Amino acid sequence: MTTVNKVGDKYIAYTKGGVDEILARCVSYEENGEIKQDLEEYKKEIYKQNEEMAGDALRVLASAYKVLDKKPTDEEMKNMESRLTFIGMCAMMDPPRPEVKLAIDKCKSAGIKTVMITGDHKATAIAIAKELGILENEEEAITGSDLEKISDEELTKNVRKYSVYARVSPEHKVRIVKAWKANGEVVAMTGDGVNDAPALKTADIGCAMGKVRN
Repeated sequence: MTTVNKVGDKYIAYTKGGVDEILARCVSYEENGEIKQDLEEYKKEIYKQNEEMAGDALRVLASAYKVLDKKPTDEEMKNMESRLTFIGMCAMMDPPRPEVKLAIDKCKSAGIKTVMITGDHKATAIAIAKELGILENEEEAITGSDLEKISDEELTKNVRKYSVYARVSPEHKVRIVKAWKANGEVVAMTGDGVNDAPALKTADIGCAMGKVRN
């Protein structure tokens, strides 16, 4: 997400997002008010801190910015998220609701396998999944980038191995649902965002969640 704000006589574009996504758009970083260019070397420290926070089941957001000489046009806004300066990360606690573990336990007793599909960092997803009893072995977790390397046939063959999918896209969610259905399973999918809609429609049972606001 990017916003452009007027600060004095300049405009500054501020961008936030996942650490990997932000770093891919940065060419420098700011430390103690100084812009530094050795970002590739500094990334090692950034990733180390990110892994530590994610391993504590924290959700991590990175931030970056770019100084502009003028207010950007609508066309210029399309390419705003490039050549940014990295400024830091923040970590947030977003613990599962108390009733979630009970619901998962009930599913287990009813013979229903619960699978976590999330946009979170893999380490964050693993930590939360272990807490909820969804996952025991970290090899049961896979990322969206890993899915990109797997054919539909291979995913269908091995889909039962995975209990956690992290850093996924709407397309990945649809592939996961189709793989389970190809194994003859009845699939129920829950989701609370627009990006969940394709998977909800693909599943046998689509549960759209959240509150309707007038």
